[in-house]
Amino acid sequence: MLIKNAFVPTQEGLSPCDVLIQGGKIVRVEKQIEALDEEQIDATGLWVLPGFIDLNVRFSNSTLNQEHIDKLASSCIKGGVTTAVVMSDFSPRLESATLLELVKFKIDQAKIDLKISAPLADQKEDQLHNVATLLNNGAAAILADSHRNANLLRRGMQYATMKNRPVFVQCYEPNLDDNGLMNDGFVASKLGLSGISKISETAEVAKVAEMARFYDASVVLKSLSTKRSLDIAKEHKANSEKLYTEVSIHHLCKNDNSCDGFNTYAKLMPPLREEEERQALIQGLQAGMIDILTSAHAPKSILYKDVAFEDAEFGLGSIEEFLTLAYTFLVKNNLISLNALLEICCINPAKVLGLDNKGKIEVGYDADVVLFDPNHAYAVTNTHSLYHQDTLYGKVKQVIVGGKVLLNQ
Repeated sequence: MLIKNAFVPTQEGLSPCDVLIQGGKIVRVEKQIEALDEEQIDATGLWVLPGFIDLNVRFSNSTLNQEHIDKLASSCIKGGVTTAVVMSDFSPRLESATLLELVKFKIDQAKIDLKISAPLADQKEDQLHNVATLLNNGAAAILADSHRNANLLRRGMQYATMKNRPVFVQCYEPNLDDNGLMNDGFVASKLGLSGISKISETAEVAKVAEMARFYDASVVLKSLSTKRSLDIAKEHKANSEKLYTEVSIHHLCKNDNSCDGFNTYAKLMPPLREEEERQALIQGLQAGMIDILTSAHAPKSILYKDVAFEDAEFGLGSIEEFLTLAYTFLVKNNLISLNALLEICCINPAKVLGLDNKGKIEVGYDADVVLFDPNHAYAVTNTHSLYHQDTLYGKVKQVIVGGKVLLNQ
């Protein structure tokens, strides 16, 4: 397969190049390639980008079944995501190697590279799962909640270090909130809703970062929402190269004003913060304090969203627009460069997972490739979208995974 007349990201910026793919790998990236016997794709005006790697996605309604596996894979493809790690806080709980083997068999049939994380402990009891067995049987990471028994988190980090796998930690202490529903601020007060304080996140970040340093574990601080969290992590990164910060695209694009009018489609966890916090996160992004960007894809049925704000579930489906959102709000607005975006969406996530063959458009890398049209513009008409009435720029035109075209639109 030969991609002709494309623009490929290089250290100097976008450069016109042809890309030759053979055997599922990128074998040549040059100004001009002639291969008459190869299937050719005319990519005039398009960017050839590495497929995004999202370390934080969930099945619809956090429920495992074949339909939701297929739907997740399809949504990833539309958003330019070719590798994704599913959070294991779904139902039924992933508590045995037998179930993991079944799940892996199902997701291995998906069109993209879907991976599963292993839950650290039982959902209700402070009981450690057989984490070593789950990791031995293909789990890509350990998923932990920071507020659980600290001894469980310690043992999880020790297991992860032995197995050379990362620990994904959701930093939140519910006991520091009174059943909060959104960010603790002016909008919450105006709506009469209980708030989720920042200390419930930052206090846990400090604890987890210190533990990660002590046990020399590879740890991803999941979906951070405050600049203070980034500052705390930065202090610890000076002594640990294996501590990573993750932020969702939504916390860089939107603030808690989106919840006004009791908009349940803006009800996220962690919550959207005030505008000053959003701006501070962007400053942290520009300063290189954010290592990983995620869509935080957690779709909920209308049944769980078109209800009173107090009763609505947290989360939204967003991965189908992931690349477009990142380009629109971050690159097109000149907040960061395209190369900086690829670092936090491709290179760093691949590093966390130990995937040396993914994340770049270079010779020898897997042919997980996205053809992106930066000139396409459209208004979001979906009333259930957090970005309703926004104008977005850029469209995923084609997606190639392992050298096979999976999307062509």
